[in-house]
Amino acid sequence: MISDRATACVGCGAPLPATTGESGLLLTPRSSREPPLTRAQLRGRTVCAALMFLSGLFASAYLGRPGVNRIAATVAALVLIGGLCWLIVTILQNVMARK
Repeated sequence: MISDRATACVGCGAPLPATTGESGLLLTPRSSREPPLTRAQLRGRTVCAALMFLSGLFASAYLGRPGVNRIAATVAALVLIGGLCWLIVTILQNVMARK
């Protein structure tokens, strides 16, 4: 807990913004100054995510057999999971950009 009269964090010394409440959270949202992603950027990210997912899928299928290096199979599974998560996020970004 930090006092509402404190000007900086007691632990790290970081300055505290003046628009914080008792919880220390910003009460007013800050808008991003970056421009939104273009359709081409969204499409490119979706293609990269799909390629990562497919490469992880094929690598997991190939390296998942018995007698294959377990570290390589684990890395392939992590690429598969990372690609799937990234693909889901990019699909959601595409859907939200259309609204």
